[in-house]
Amino acid sequence: MTPDPEDRPQKTIKDLFDGESAMRVYEVGPFRLNADQLLLMRGAQPVALGRKVVETLLALAEHPGDVLAKTGLMDRIWPEGFVEEANLTQNIHVLRKTFREHGSPDPIETVPRRGYRLTLPVRLAAALAPPRPPAQRAFGRRLAAALAGVAFVAASLALAPGYGSGEHRAAPGALSDNGARLYQIGRYYWNLRTREGVRKSLGYFAQVVDSDPGSARGYAALADANLSMGDYCYGTHRPAVYFARAREYARKAVALDPNSAEAHAAFGFVALYRNDATAALAELQRAIVLDPTYSPAQEWYGIALIARGRMSEGVARLKLAADLDPLSVAAVAWLGKAAYQDRRFGDAIAYSREALELSPQRTDVLATIGEAYAARGDIGRAIEAFRQFGAVNRYYRPQAAVLLARAYALDHRGAQARAELAYARAHASEIDPEDLAAAAAVVADPGSGVGWRSERRGHHTGMYA
Repeated sequence: MTPDPEDRPQKTIKDLFDGESAMRVYEVGPFRLNADQLLLMRGAQPVALGRKVVETLLALAEHPGDVLAKTGLMDRIWPEGFVEEANLTQNIHVLRKTFREHGSPDPIETVPRRGYRLTLPVRLAAALAPPRPPAQRAFGRRLAAALAGVAFVAASLALAPGYGSGEHRAAPGALSDNGARLYQIGRYYWNLRTREGVRKSLGYFAQVVDSDPGSARGYAALADANLSMGDYCYGTHRPAVYFARAREYARKAVALDPNSAEAHAAFGFVALYRNDATAALAELQRAIVLDPTYSPAQEWYGIALIARGRMSEGVARLKLAADLDPLSVAAVAWLGKAAYQDRRFGDAIAYSREALELSPQRTDVLATIGEAYAARGDIGRAIEAFRQFGAVNRYYRPQAAVLLARAYALDHRGAQARAELAYARAHASEIDPEDLAAAAAVVADPGSGVGWRSERRGHHTGMYA
């Protein structure tokens, strides 16, 4: 009996190749995707993407035009488990951003309640190669992945202060498989910089220390999590308590590994909080020399440079941080703040919205969005953004009040402006005095000529992280 055509297994592009004897290379839009090496190329240049992101594109490219269920994608990309749907969502975001940056339209369609579909046509080309033993194939994939990152890491090294001095980072005590798994989950949650995310990261990093007490990485990660708790006012204690804890955890990390880039970066962050720019720059430069690919060190160094008026250098570091870790919500959010201070208001809005897309809970960027709209003269949109910002939690409400007071005054809504200014004055200790003075001046005389300045300092919404 001849099987019904609908009962036959459907062939995919992948089925057309013998994986043992040929290298599968997919042409997807402007890119070539090497399936065996998990390498994405644009012309002769590798595109710096994490392997899980490239594997997400590969799964879609093997079934162009088909809707792939989210659960199926997650099972394939993270067979080890311990992953949430947000990981897949962020991989899709990074792919969309990468295609846009290379002049291609969004190639991925979201099918509600089902999954994702690759809408671009895919062409398959083969570079035939003789079969290799399994161990040799695995080594080849690792070697290719390492070579693909050489150009990218070289660019990072060229930017690193002190590069060429002969100083090399000593590897810290290696994490066990269980410790490494806990560490990666904790880093994912920490990267979100949300209240719940940072709190979860504390729990995972504590488990890393329990699993591998001889490794510096768990202690350095606990330092980072406490820095975020203090910087964003997420905890029940005063920020100074969390910064003190972070310093102690960083000291423990350095005791285990004097060349821990993560620990030295944490020391630099603490110095930033104390307004000790000299110490901050020294520690962050030290961290970058030890590991130029550590994204938070590049990010915090960029912020320190901006604080010293070196805007172009600081922005370059922030962009490098975002390239090193495309899922770094903090780096993208700070690119928005830097663009605002540099009076590039359209970029400020775009970067801030991207941060929200990466992490919808990253609502502090609403302040930057509102200020950028206000600076462009769109007071209506500015007021709406400030309202949303102030409604997030009680920590943001005083800063939202001072912003709303100015915006209402410029919109000739005197009663609402005076009410917001009164609230801001009642919480003056939580607001930059310059911001409060500017708001009072505008409320007193909306036509005074006091514009919407773009030099405001950080406030308690993630001043440095």
